[in-house]
Amino acid sequence: MSEVTTNDIVNSAEISKKTFYNYYQNKHELLHDIEDELLNKLQQALITDRETLKNDNHLPDADEIKNLAGVAFNQTLSFCNENKHFLVNLLSSNGDMQLYQMIVELANDEFDARVPYLFGDIDISKADVKSPLPFAFIKTLYINTIVNLLMLWGAAPDSLSINEIKSIAGLVQTKSPVELIEIYKSYSE
Repeated sequence: MSEVTTNDIVNSAEISKKTFYNYYQNKHELLHDIEDELLNKLQQALITDRETLKNDNHLPDADEIKNLAGVAFNQTLSFCNENKHFLVNLLSSNGDMQLYQMIVELANDEFDARVPYLFGDIDISKADVKSPLPFAFIKTLYINTIVNLLMLWGAAPDSLSINEIKSIAGLVQTKSPVELIEIYKSYSE
């Protein structure tokens, strides 16, 4: 974004500088508005997807969680697909790393909201005292895996369909890296 000038934006949008400055003081204000809109829409997609989890009257096992990815990411993946041009550019090395951090923060909040539907009530303060594996580690691995999956897909959106991404999202939530490699190897034989 640092290489893009206001002139570049004005020329690309085919508007006058006067029109641009009627709405924005500078390119950073425009970027902030675009990112806010994207984050708000992403949050709404996540909330809508979470509603599908509320319909289950029991805690799902690993296979059910894997299959739930087919519905628990519908709106989120549609949002990512519809906004892939913006997301790929804004999350690129020339983009805004703060957006990535805000997406991870949003994903953290969403994870916390989904835990009761997927894993039951977990008292993290008590669990961390007894567990050799801190919950924060598990949460970070889980979130980064999903966020990075979506970023990889965004970088090559035509390489996989939305349904294939849903299937992969289900697998990466429920399988270890070793199990994923074994699955991969089974297709290469």
